[in-house]
Amino acid sequence: NTYQQYLAAKELKKQSWRYHRKYNTWFQRHDEPKVATDEYEQGTYVYFDFHVANDDLRTGQPQGWCQRIKTDFTFEYNYLEDELNA
Repeated sequence: NTYQQYLAAKELKKQSWRYHRKYNTWFQRHDEPKVATDEYEQGTYVYFDFHVANDDLRTGQPQGWCQRIKTDFTFEYNYLEDELNA
């Protein structure tokens, strides 16, 4: 909820990333959806995994972000965050 987060979200949206409120992370289509309805779309997506990137050797805690691919993922539009709050 900082101004820096707002700017980062704005830039991600420019690059066709979409925020998923249920998983609290950003998704981007890897290719065109195999199925698309009024309620959801299904296909392959790239997403940011913030749980696993690089472990901090001192604490053993995960640090940073990495990108992963999720196949046959159903992106339900009701979890899409569409508003940017400054």
